[in-house]
Amino acid sequence: MAVASISASGGSTASDTPAEMAPWVRTMGEKLKQRLRLDVGREICRQYPLFCFLLLCLSAASLFLNRYLHVLMIFWSFVAGVVTFYCSLGPDSLLPNIFFTIKYKPKQLGLQELFPQGRSCAVCGKVKCKRHRPSLLLENYQPWLDLKISSKVDASLSEVLELVLENFVYPWYRDVTDDESFVDELRITLRFFASVLIRRIHKVDIPSIITKKLLKAAMKHIEVIVKASQKVENTEFLQQAALEEYGPELHVALRSRRDELHYLRKLTELLFPYVLPPKATDCRSLTLLLREILSGSVFLPSLDFLADPDTVNHLLIIFIVDSPPEKATEPPSPLVPFLQKFAEPRNKKPSVLKLELKQIREQQDLLFRFMNFLKQEGAVHVLQICLTVGEAYRCNL
Repeated sequence: MAVASISASGGSTASDTPAEMAPWVRTMGEKLKQRLRLDVGREICRQYPLFCFLLLCLSAASLFLNRYLHVLMIFWSFVAGVVTFYCSLGPDSLLPNIFFTIKYKPKQLGLQELFPQGRSCAVCGKVKCKRHRPSLLLENYQPWLDLKISSKVDASLSEVLELVLENFVYPWYRDVTDDESFVDELRITLRFFASVLIRRIHKVDIPSIITKKLLKAAMKHIEVIVKASQKVENTEFLQQAALEEYGPELHVALRSRRDELHYLRKLTELLFPYVLPPKATDCRSLTLLLREILSGSVFLPSLDFLADPDTVNHLLIIFIVDSPPEKATEPPSPLVPFLQKFAEPRNKKPSVLKLELKQIREQQDLLFRFMNFLKQEGAVHVLQICLTVGEAYRCNL
């Protein structure tokens, strides 16, 4: 009995050993797979099946027909030349490129965003003039010039911006003061931002974005979802499994709602030098206010709307279904200047934030600072005209 029990216990220990070693073997296999980068090899075989098949046949022939290796070296040299030529000149290869690729960049004939009239000299017309002093062109600070949209679209956009101001500016600003000068400046800045954004949207190559970015991201997402669905049985855990499947490739904005808002804030700050007036970024309080308004009240709800499954399905139906759109029952609305009514000043009182030219002329200190500012802007001639007209008017009196 003792011998039987010893043999039974020994048999059970022997049978439990492979089961206990299975997780360890699986872990070592995963580590070996990551080190050998088998996924990269699988991806190469899937993209170039014919080339991989020929390479496998040539390797087998070299292994079994090693007597004729001097003959097979001709084929190996040909394969090495083809691979070197493709990797050195192919811009979209999986391997690094050793030469500089030459890509055709189409010339953009659209209008400039921040400087619609260009940066040329007002005297000689040269782009980089070092002879004459730079002069101020007011058109360069008004990107909404010659920018007209439908009156209905303009009214809807103005309503959205008014709601943003009512919900995020006026609740705390009215407790401070009833002066509308600051809000008027904010309206002009928002108009400037929206005008530059629309001009940039007109220059976007939509087919290139769809074929080069959106389709690749969509195929990658579908592949991740398929792999995640194979690992879970219940669809309730599919989202978490998909996030884990992305691994280190998961975008930082998808980690949490807080990270998404933080990412949008940083992205908005990076956009400011390209979409705001030239010296607006020097005002820290204005940039912080615009950052919070745009990131939390404009960009975040817009991304939530675009990420809604109902919106995605509706857009797919529009793109896929080949049916003509419904005919318009109302006549087209007339074109109006972009956000002109929205940017109209509401302040009817004399503002403490703005000095009249009469006050500047009477105080030498203010006049000196104002002249230094106009020198930086290249607009001293504007002040000279105003002073000359004022002196002539005073002499007539």
